[in-house]
Amino acid sequence: MNIYESIYLIQMNDFYEMNNLIQYYRPMVTEIWADIFVRKTNTILCDRDEFYRHADLLLYRCIFEYRMDRVLTFTSFYRKCTKNKAYDILRQALRKQCYLNQVNISLDQKIKEDTNMYYNGVQMTDSLEIHDIVIDKLMWEHIKNRISKVFGKEYIQIINLRTEGYTYQYIAKELGLSYSKVNFMFEKIKKWYTTIDS
Repeated sequence: MNIYESIYLIQMNDFYEMNNLIQYYRPMVTEIWADIFVRKTNTILCDRDEFYRHADLLLYRCIFEYRMDRVLTFTSFYRKCTKNKAYDILRQALRKQCYLNQVNISLDQKIKEDTNMYYNGVQMTDSLEIHDIVIDKLMWEHIKNRISKVFGKEYIQIINLRTEGYTYQYIAKELGLSYSKVNFMFEKIKKWYTTIDS
């Protein structure tokens, strides 16, 4: 199969040829899926058919972004892009899994728990048992409400994105702020957070 001839035909809107190219690269895509989502994680964090959809869309984008003067062949270029996409999906799946499995309220330093301060309106008997994760979640929601009242909703957005594992650079781009502004706002919350019991 002449890859570059197929690319030219697809660029000329020959979508039948696109199907041929998808089938040609399917074994490579399957191998990448198996390596990253099955062998390396011992669990399927992305369904194979779902990954095929990502890979097919990526193939179409690669066709129009590939330049003939690049050192990489088109196949190498597509393989590299597909692997990068797979790792992006893997990171998102792991981040989502961690977020659902546990509530992370740490901002580098945990606050001192003061039951009377946070739950003085809640009646609890000795026989009532609440899992630590539930307590942490209730406390974290209470703290976020206080942050929203003291600093505003934009600070909550930063906290939510940061606790999900996103970088300052990503948060800044997502919220339309500068990197230094996000860093300043986050440090401001951290300072308040560590002195909350006062």
